[in-house]
Amino acid sequence: MTRRSANPYYVNMKKKRTGTIRGLLMSLFVTVIFAVVADYLSLPAYNIHSMETLFLFAFYFGLFAFLSVFFTGKFTKFAFGSLAVAGVIVGFVIVMSLLGSEILNADAFRNQINLTESGNFSDDFDLVTYANVPLVDYETAKQLGDKQMGKIQGLGSQYNINLDYTLISVLDNVYRVSPLDYQDLFKWFENKGEGIPGYVKVNVRDVNDVSLVTLDKGMIYSPSAFFDQDLLRHVRFTYRTEILDDFSFEIDNSGHPYYVISIIEPKIGFFSGWDAQGVIVVDAVTGSMNKYDLTSIPSWVDRVQPVSLAWFQVDNWGYYVNGWFNTIFGRKDVIQTTDGFNYISIEGQTYVFSGMTSAGADQSIVGFSLINLKTKAAFFYRVGGADETSAMSSAQGAVQHLGYVSTFPVLLNVEGEPSYFMSLKDQEGLVKMFALVSVTDYSVVGVGTTLVETKADYIKKLIEAGILESAVELEKSVSGVVTKIASAISGGDTQYYITLEGDTHLYVVPFNLSPETVLTQVGDTVSIHYYESTEKTIPAITFDNSAYDY
Repeated sequence: MTRRSANPYYVNMKKKRTGTIRGLLMSLFVTVIFAVVADYLSLPAYNIHSMETLFLFAFYFGLFAFLSVFFTGKFTKFAFGSLAVAGVIVGFVIVMSLLGSEILNADAFRNQINLTESGNFSDDFDLVTYANVPLVDYETAKQLGDKQMGKIQGLGSQYNINLDYTLISVLDNVYRVSPLDYQDLFKWFENKGEGIPGYVKVNVRDVNDVSLVTLDKGMIYSPSAFFDQDLLRHVRFTYRTEILDDFSFEIDNSGHPYYVISIIEPKIGFFSGWDAQGVIVVDAVTGSMNKYDLTSIPSWVDRVQPVSLAWFQVDNWGYYVNGWFNTIFGRKDVIQTTDGFNYISIEGQTYVFSGMTSAGADQSIVGFSLINLKTKAAFFYRVGGADETSAMSSAQGAVQHLGYVSTFPVLLNVEGEPSYFMSLKDQEGLVKMFALVSVTDYSVVGVGTTLVETKADYIKKLIEAGILESAVELEKSVSGVVTKIASAISGGDTQYYITLEGDTHLYVVPFNLSPETVLTQVGDTVSIHYYESTEKTIPAITFDNSAYDY
């Protein structure tokens, strides 16, 4: 009797079964190796709400199915099951995405951010003071920062300046800060022991206050570093389940560098309505990190809400005012943000600002919005007039003979009139002049080489256009004894700064206003005319020293 094991049929079956098992094990081994490498390189969040992670796992199952067919030479039940799991994951993502879409949840998307509305601009908008407007924009900060690199020999051959230039508040000043980055992998290998030596700090209110801050100990963890010193990888090894967004470089009040990383979660459906729920603060030098919810974030942190998410929510607030179908048919009352935005600091916190325009995008605004990037407190002010682009063109037209280019504007309340403020830069990117443009009538433009000169010219233009009261009603005068007088050159023009006895104001008198300014000394009695203002620093419109008659 022939033994079963000696039967060629059973021997062949055993070989096939062994080959199938070997092929499946090989497929599993290659898939696992690929997954480990992919995990180390892509660093996904192990979170069921992460669409990218679910698609990645679907790919793993699909890869295993393909490899099993390749190594076994047949479509096994394991390949079928693996493809089925991949299909279920993809189907789940598609279905849940549709259930969380704007079509079915327009009201939820509109109400995700609460904008406090105001219809009285002159009474309510007193947030950004004229004395604290940012003079240095992002592009100018980059140019000023680049010049700092050349001051330290050899630094430019190893590092670049990161292009972010985050706007932050530090004590009573507002800065744009940006760390140095390794140029490439080889530069990282050369310097990884000491780390990145410092960061650039630009005072947005003073073009002369620019510095490259060198640290006692270098920054070891950075987005430009590699392997375990890479910032995201360093954070991921501790926080595998958090979905992260918006890596912002900030410094605390003592100048120590940190990275602030937003933790986001979906609030509408399974994959929609993302919102910041906290932050992870990473010490760039030591690598120590802490996770904070929205109620316990350190006071010096400025960035919590990712700008892209906050702005998406503001757009939804204006877009879905009457539901989703209204955005397709009729578009009644639909408004949206304009093409640009700017950052401003208000009472030590960073806000993002932009105009809101009707759905037709007709170069006019119906108001503007402000969002606090720490608390997500949002405000909408109804103001009709020109949009930011029109105001920039008007400001450039006022100095077209000089060829200056305008920065993106900031909105101010100047004597109750909504006004765009912007810096005017030459072809080298240096700030040369300033401009104020009326929102309600963008043909009214005031320019000057100093802030006080610009405001004086603007008020004069507002009066001439009939937007403000007559000059006689606004004009004020003061006489007194000079207690201090100093001069400074600004934009090639000499300005005199004068204080009077018993008066808390600082009066700014241009040299070309009166030759008597040159002769004026402490103890002289002078008379100054000016336009009524709530500011402490006031530009003079006439000046007279009683001791002279010139």
